[in-house]
Amino acid sequence: MSRVLITAVVASYNEERHIGECIRGLLRQRDIDGEIEIIVVDGGSRDRTVEIVRGFPEFGDRIRLFENPGRLQVYAWNIGIREAKGKFVTLISAHTEYSETYLRSCLEAQRRTGAANVGGVQVAVGDGAVGNVIAWAMQSPFGIGNGSFRYGRKAAYVDHVFTFFAEKATLDSIGEFDEAFAVNEDCEFNYRVRKAGYRIYCSPDIRVRYHARASIPALARQMYRYGFWRRRTQLVHPEYVPRRVYGPPLLVAGLIGSALLLVAHQAWLAAIIPSAYAAFLAVGAVSGLVKTRSLVALALAPVVLCAMHLSYGIGWWRGFFTHRKSRIATAPALASRGSKGPIGVPFGT
Repeated sequence: MSRVLITAVVASYNEERHIGECIRGLLRQRDIDGEIEIIVVDGGSRDRTVEIVRGFPEFGDRIRLFENPGRLQVYAWNIGIREAKGKFVTLISAHTEYSETYLRSCLEAQRRTGAANVGGVQVAVGDGAVGNVIAWAMQSPFGIGNGSFRYGRKAAYVDHVFTFFAEKATLDSIGEFDEAFAVNEDCEFNYRVRKAGYRIYCSPDIRVRYHARASIPALARQMYRYGFWRRRTQLVHPEYVPRRVYGPPLLVAGLIGSALLLVAHQAWLAAIIPSAYAAFLAVGAVSGLVKTRSLVALALAPVVLCAMHLSYGIGWWRGFFTHRKSRIATAPALASRGSKGPIGVPFGT
């Protein structure tokens, strides 16, 4: 390729359902004044992910494939950024769909604002009745508080953004993603972006379709991990803690306190927090009904919201008793750094 302007780094692990459409979406990008290369960093997929990537005619030219021995997404980002040839780097989720103008919109927003990192609004989509309610909750204030990158309608400078588009020189100046974070590495990195004096910009014109979890147990596991690792992020960057982070942990603490009051025969005091939360869930269910126009949401919304809030809160409290500043200061990375080189492509291509 004569001049690589943008490198798209795709982290993958068992993504045979979505990797093909993800790559096709990136290959269809238009109105870009330069070439686009795609680097897929795979964490040892056991399905057809690697086979699908190798099957593209552009494989070996516009598409390169690397192994990720550590499997986790944070290693994939660092491997891809190190290997990137483009002036700009965008970090791509394999189970997300990107419009043909996604990169053009990112590029225009970056050039217009000078922001170090630009991204858009995450439009969650679901599979089946449960998945649709989960998708609604993932882009509703009832589910995720004031995370505007999930439902914002106005362009603004923000503390965090779902998608990631930045100059490679900026990434190099800030440093790599912290590999001591199995989850929440993007939030931690964005905090360092802001600490370095840069800004983060979210534009509703940059829209992506994100495939939300399809079941409540999968959602609960996701939110538990978010809460657990968010606590570590707070210890590393205590000056950058959104207030929405404290909602689920306070809810869990309040419900435990209510149970203790009930044991102590203080029934009227014990009922305050559960009653208030039940009212919150009822209003949320009505909001879900109005938004989705489905009676299923009326029944499932309280269950989905509970799974999100309680799982996140329990994860946060486990992190509270697990993570310590003294340990973080000396903690090794989760796995060895570095890539093993392209899969099926000679070095130097």
